Amino acid sequence: MKRLLAVAVAGPWEGDWQQAQGNELAAVAAPVGEGEQVTLEVETGEAVVGLFLSSEPSLVPRNCLRYRVVKTSVREDAVHTTVEMILRGPTPS
Repeated sequence: MKRLLAVAVAGPWEGDWQQAQGNELAAVAAPVGEGEQVTLEVETGEAVVGLFLSSEPSLVPRNCLRYRVVKTSVREDAVHTTVEMILRGPTPS
């Protein structure tokens, strides 16, 4: 399962903090253009860490309390980036 965090974000953007549900596994962002950076900021209770996102999944720490997406860009023609959270499925019984 997946949860959309950002859809077609062009240029610099900072999302709102989202409360973690406990089933977050990893995050992906695509496309990310040259001169752009997409980060998932994760608050764990001890610190806020930044996970650099790409089309390859970045694992979210299990002790994640909340998170937000931040996109930075120095391009005038920034690409439209979509960010998805990959969720853990139900555990088989």
